[in-house]
Amino acid sequence: MREEPEAEPRTTSDFDNQDPDEMLKELHEYQLLGKCFETLNYYEMMGRGWLIEHPLTLVEGHSEKLRRAQRELDASVALARSQGTAWTDIAQALGVNVEEARNRFTATD
Repeated sequence: MREEPEAEPRTTSDFDNQDPDEMLKELHEYQLLGKCFETLNYYEMMGRGWLIEHPLTLVEGHSEKLRRAQRELDASVALARSQGTAWTDIAQALGVNVEEARNRFTATD
């Protein structure tokens, strides 16, 4: 979990000037998004903004990041195989069994 930032106490909160329904909606959004940010510390969270008026913006952004990460992973596996890395080592690094690793990355071999 992230450590508390070194900051002065705040006199405002994210829920100021909201009615109970608005607060509940925001709390629900925090719960839904919380897991994707749980490994970040408070300083890494700065500038990310929690007020998400259009969740599809997040979906589109993360979808592009996922495609990029997949391309990089494909290239990394191809490089590892070209340098003679065993499928058992690759599977262990991926957290899958050897058969799953081979099936997924055979086209990049």
